[in-house]
Amino acid sequence: MGEVVVRFPPEASGFMHIGHAKAALLNYHYKETFDGKLILRFDDTNPEKESAVFEEAILADLPRLGVKWDSLSYTSNYFDRMIELCTKLISDGKAYADDTDLETMRKQREARQESACRNNSVERNLAMWKSMQEGTEQGLKTCIRAKIDMSSDNGAMRDPTIYRCKLEPHIRTGTKYK
Repeated sequence: MGEVVVRFPPEASGFMHIGHAKAALLNYHYKETFDGKLILRFDDTNPEKESAVFEEAILADLPRLGVKWDSLSYTSNYFDRMIELCTKLISDGKAYADDTDLETMRKQREARQESACRNNSVERNLAMWKSMQEGTEQGLKTCIRAKIDMSSDNGAMRDPTIYRCKLEPHIRTGTKYK
């Protein structure tokens, strides 16, 4: 097998559409051309929109397009690791918990202004992170943001949100994670 590894990462939030088909077929083409590997990885991080019906439909539709994958995985397989890494980022001062309301956060990003939460202590951020994982009312109003560069010309790099919590049960993990 070659060294090329490609992936097709659908969200199980709807039936396949032409954009999915294009991405799947292109990745399959590269897998075949370079004797590589295709990973089908469900990006199952939004329990509000996901459904087993959509997942089953995608699994049935890909072979109809002639697309064969070498392995199947789910982002949810890595939730424990994601929590560990998020905790490390907070502990290292590279991320922070922010309970600023969404509209204010948008305005601050546009104006390149730091959130008042950006300079919270590591201890405060870890406490807020814990409340997120517990699914408390305050925790559900909080997100984790990467400390990057609020002055960047690229708005996506202005302390992007990297973690949110939701109470909706997940189709694979139930209520274990928030």
